[in-house]
Amino acid sequence: MAPARLRLLFLLLPLLSLFLLRATSAILCHPPDKEVLLRIKSALNNPYLLASWNPDVDCCHWYCLKCHYKTHRVISLFFLASDLPGQIPSAIGDLTYLHDLTLHKLSNFSGPIPKSFTKLKYLNYMTLSWLNLTGPIPSFLGQLKNLTQLDLSFNKLTGGIPDSLSTIPGLGYVGLDRNQLTGKIPASLANLKGNSLYLILSHNSLSGELPETFAGVDFGKLDLSRNMLQGDASLVFGRNKSTFYIDISRNQFAFDLSKVELNESLKTLDMNHNKIYGSIPKSMVSIQFLNVSYNRLCGEIPVGGQLQSFDYSVYFHNRCLCGAPLASCK
Repeated sequence: MAPARLRLLFLLLPLLSLFLLRATSAILCHPPDKEVLLRIKSALNNPYLLASWNPDVDCCHWYCLKCHYKTHRVISLFFLASDLPGQIPSAIGDLTYLHDLTLHKLSNFSGPIPKSFTKLKYLNYMTLSWLNLTGPIPSFLGQLKNLTQLDLSFNKLTGGIPDSLSTIPGLGYVGLDRNQLTGKIPASLANLKGNSLYLILSHNSLSGELPETFAGVDFGKLDLSRNMLQGDASLVFGRNKSTFYIDISRNQFAFDLSKVELNESLKTLDMNHNKIYGSIPKSMVSIQFLNVSYNRLCGEIPVGGQLQSFDYSVYFHNRCLCGAPLASCK
């Protein structure tokens, strides 16, 4: 082949490759998914965030979503930190192959969670956080049997926690914090079977005592802080558990701390602003973060671990705690 023709071929190869790439990629996007995405864009009044959602471009190349590498169905949809207006488009429920749905920090979103979400049978992760969602947590979320993570934090959801959440077999993360939830914590939540179970219910108006069923639950992380809970919270502790984080602060719990058995994996324990009495057990020396202030504790702070290195504010406003870093017991 003549050198001139060879040079021409080398020049044309990139253009030919680009043409073939566009030709093949143009058929990747499934028409039903593309039609649903355009309905979502229209429901949101064609926002700038979705400027890349051009009907002339393969939808698998649009921003804010991801397609499966083999099936090319839309499996992930994520809108983050934007001023999108209105309510959650019900058309999202028609993206029936979604595995991951994340709507986060969309402060102009309001209204309820659409019932159309019950069609998302493959959904593993659902984050609807920092929106302005109102109404109750819908019981129909229990129909999402493949859900492993549910984050509804930082909204204005009201009412109680539905029992139906406990029927989701692999649900291991439940984040309902920073809402306006009321009522008791359902005993049925003890049926959650997810690995390293996270239950985050802080900053609500939940009341009553903890379910006795929680005694048999091995939480990874448990945060019940800033509610109106009362009674005996010692049942969430246990020597044979693998819990690493417990925050029950700013409630009205009352129990004898000296009788509590702590597991060695527990590293963070916050119990401030309760009515907890007794003394600090020696097993607490393995704790790396601690706050027992504003309780009714007495006795000498055990020596060991980091207990003496904590600031005095960790212990103050108790009845008669003493020993470093507080004043001597003598």
